[in-house]
Amino acid sequence: MKTYQKYLALLLVALFFLSSYFYLQNKKDYVRKVHTVLINTLNKQIENEKVQAFNFAFALSQNETLQNALKDNNAEKGYKILQEHMYALKVFSNSKINAQILTKDFFIFARSWDNSDAGVNVKKSRPDLQVTPKTKIPHLSFEAARKLVLIASIPIISNQKIIGYVEVIKRFKSLKKNLAHYGMGLLVLLNSKYQEQAILLKENPRIENMIVADDEANVEHIAYLKQIGISKLLTNGKLEGKHYFYFLRPILNNQGDNIGSFVLIISKKKLELFSAFESEMDSFFTYARKDLYYSIIKNNDKQDIFSYFNDEHNSSKQMNISRGKIK
Repeated sequence: MKTYQKYLALLLVALFFLSSYFYLQNKKDYVRKVHTVLINTLNKQIENEKVQAFNFAFALSQNETLQNALKDNNAEKGYKILQEHMYALKVFSNSKINAQILTKDFFIFARSWDNSDAGVNVKKSRPDLQVTPKTKIPHLSFEAARKLVLIASIPIISNQKIIGYVEVIKRFKSLKKNLAHYGMGLLVLLNSKYQEQAILLKENPRIENMIVADDEANVEHIAYLKQIGISKLLTNGKLEGKHYFYFLRPILNNQGDNIGSFVLIISKKKLELFSAFESEMDSFFTYARKDLYYSIIKNNDKQDIFSYFNDEHNSSKQMNISRGKIK
């Protein structure tokens, strides 16, 4: 082989490796960009779910008829009131929300969807409620409360004393439905160390040390993650599968503990479609960021009752500290 042919061969090899490097680098940047936007989109949808749950729980906590039913220990009346309110909500806003009333001692007083559990004590599966009698502060978080759910919990206070709790409980059906509009799937996982609390999930499928927490989960994704293992996804926050990309977002409870994970799923075909039509991809990114900005950063304070409660509590605490009442 002549000298110039050797140089040409070396040049071609170098060009091949450089092309491969830049291709992989661009792909990583692209996936990173998609990861950021999709997680932001999920966060936006979670914020919407939280605002809806807490606002409705607050409205129920102010219902005097419901308070009187609790004082009179009239569970049947409480059940009817909850059913009426849930039906009205479904008719006027097309939203299905479950609500329950607990007594001050954490017994189920009434539930909107099924009152067969009335009288059951849930204290063992609700460590998130243990501090509420002292603080009287509402909380809004994901909890492993017999199932993994989003709970907006507000104490019902009469004459400065807690007489019970209003709780609005949301699972993941509406969240998954909203994400589907963006072409995304969702898998919800709970860490198995919370299985004693989430007793109603004991028959659900498992992926290593994670329990599949949504009842209508896609069996194809469960089988795939079982096959390849989930450790890489849990460690890196993203995983490229054969046909899909998987992106992870941790689930925190009221104490800030990581109790599980949301797994966002988007097909490679969907990403290829976006890549082929860059204007569509840019439009997706633009509107996703715009939705996030207006729903979170520019959120109307008057609609965010939960933030109002927290601000009021913090302001009161700071005032007491300045007066020397809290050490």
